[in-house]
Amino acid sequence: MQIEPPRHADETESDTYLVDQVLAQNKAALNAEQSHEPSMSEQLAALRAEISRLAESASLIAEEVAIIVAQAPTRLRYEGEKQIYKRPVISLLAIGILSFHLTQAIFGRSRRVR
Repeated sequence: MQIEPPRHADETESDTYLVDQVLAQNKAALNAEQSHEPSMSEQLAALRAEISRLAESASLIAEEVAIIVAQAPTRLRYEGEKQIYKRPVISLLAIGILSFHLTQAIFGRSRRVR
């Protein structure tokens, strides 16, 4: 028959006294950090740092967008040429249809009487 060691009310306690002390110190330090209210100057400094970080992120995003926009015409031209070589008959039909509609948009419909 096995005898179980007595259970303590606090389950976080261990069999080692030093470990209990370190755990209690860590818990006290954590509670002290949570209860510490930063001063107004600390809050302003944190906000300024956050604003500068956001501004830097926005400038990096703007640079990337500018690069993508600059490369877009070249990429579209390359994709168009690739599609023309891949499907020449469909490309000719598309060019014909677009030309027809563009001519009608510029000059209007024919007014010939039959």
